[in-house]
Formats: sequence, structure tokens, C-alpha cells
Amino acid sequence: MAVVTKPILSAILISVVAMSGSGQAIAVAFAEAIRPGDNSRPDNRVDESPTRSNSAGNRTDQRESLQAIRPPAGRLAVVADGNSPDPDDIGAIAVLLGLLHASGLNDRLVHLSHSCDLKPTSRISAEDELRRQTVLTQLCREGFVRFGPFKNLPKAFNCRTDQQAAVDHLRDAINGSSADNPLWVIEAGEPDLIGYALQSADAAKRQHVHVVSHHPANDNAGDSFQWQQILEFGVIEHQIGDQNVGLQTETRHWDWAKTHPDTNMQWIWKQLAYAEQDGVVKFQTNKFDCSDAGMIFWWITGANNGGSGLSTPKDLKALLLQEQH
Repeated sequence: MAVVTKPILSAILISVVAMSGSGQAIAVAFAEAIRPGDNSRPDNRVDESPTRSNSAGNRTDQRESLQAIRPPAGRLAVVADGNSPDPDDIGAIAVLLGLLHASGLNDRLVHLSHSCDLKPTSRISAEDELRRQTVLTQLCREGFVRFGPFKNLPKAFNCRTDQQAAVDHLRDAINGSSADNPLWVIEAGEPDLIGYALQSADAAKRQHVHVVSHHPANDNAGDSFQWQQILEFGVIEHQIGDQNVGLQTETRHWDWAKTHPDTNMQWIWKQLAYAEQDGVVKFQTNKFDCSDAGMIFWWITGANNGGSGLSTPKDLKALLLQEQH
């Protein structure tokens, strides 16, 4: 996302101020103030090894039914990064909060954490990584006001500054799982935090945990846990296919949100635009990327019972605006 010449940043003001040599960010100001069921194919194993399902083949033309809201039983947890070199989760978190609100599913979200890249690489500077943490924290606060309430979500956790609390909170959500009330964990970043939570959870509860992924770039990026180790906890795996295919797009596909009369849609556009202008990586230049929100769309539209494994901005728009029709 190299800075480009178009004046997107005139609509966005995000400033991070460092002080006292500590590098701690003390100010983040946004241009606009805050306003008050994949077809599962399990291995049919009877031991504790993971059951796998693959939704990549569930990409038939479902355009007439994509707006069907039919999530599976259970609760939802989202573990995102956004502090790694790719800033895409800034837009993805904004979109997924909007999708849950439009679907009437806010109460299903029981955990949200960001900055789950616990040991950032040299591909992002310490200053930029700290800025991202600050932006993500403010983003979640604003999103909760705009699309809330989220009655079963006390806060969003910054995994870099509050790692143990994030692990404990996700562990408690795992321990509250049962066959009738499973936990669906959206892996929108490195798997380490999920691994720590599973490791500390009640072993008997892990079988009621579904872990949803869309890309090996997350699965195999852990410092303490590799993907196979996550599966060996006995969770149910869902690989739904690369969501970048439909959701890393030219910015024009979101033009509708920039000028929409609903300021919450404008706010989503601003988060996507901020990520595009972030400048740490080049491959997001002129693209809006909310690919991790595709896992939420899959879950909302049926999960492993016919959920859409290939969504586009057009599909997300239809769902985001559904309550307004």
C-alpha cells in the first residue's frame, strides 16, 4: 500500500503521536466523530484427531441466496492480526462488525482480539506496528458504538499489550462450548493466540470448537504453534478457500459506500481506504481488501451447511444494506 496521489487521506485523519521516548501512541483522531451452517466432509474418525471439512468446492453460483441469514448453532470468536505487514484487517474488522449488525447476530460474537502477530517481523517497523495497534483499538471502539451493542463481548483485546487476558478470555469461551453450543473461531491472523487458548482449555471442550481458515499464510505463520498443532487439539477444521479471490478488489467496487447516506457505510469505506493508504506493503496499492470478512460471510450464510465460500463486494453490500430495505 504505497501512498498514492489521489486525495483519499483528505477524508481520513488518523494521527499517532509519540511521546516521552517510549513510542507509546497517545492520540488517534478520525475525520468523523463517533456517532452516539462449506459442505463438510469429515474424516469420520472416532479418535481425538481433527475432523476436516473443505468448502473450496462449494463455489457454485449462489447469488440468488447469498443474502440468506442462516448461521449454524453456537457462538463466534474472531482472532485477527492487522499489526503484521499486511493492514487488511483494518478494513475487515469494520466490515465484519457491519455484517453481524445487519444480520442481527451481534449477540453471537463472544470474543474479538486484534494484533495477534505476537512477534512482528522486521518487515514492519516498530513505529508502524505500534501505530497499527492504536488504530485497531480505536477502530474496534468506534465499531462497537456504530454497530452495537455486542452484549456478550465486554471489549476487544489487543494481543500485543494484553496477551494473557486475550488468551484467558478465548479459553473461557472454549470452556463454555458444548455439542449444542459450539464455538466457531475465525482465524484471521497467526494461530498462536488460538493455540495458547486451546492449550489451556478443558480438553473435553476442544471437540466442540470449529476453527475456520481461508489461507495458509495465516495457518503456517505462527511462532509457537503451527497449523498441525492446532488440529491436534481435536478441533474441527474448515478450510473455505482463499477469500482474496473475491474480496481483494479495485477500490471502485466500494465507491457506493463512500457517498452512502448511512454514515456507518461511509465509515467502513474510510477504514478500507486507510488500509489502502497505509504504505507498509505495496501489494495493497489501489486495492480494498476485507478478505478475512469473507469467513464471517460464509458463517452467516450457512457455514458448513451451504455457506458461501466465494463472496464479493457486491454480496457484502447486499447484506450490509439488507436491514435498510
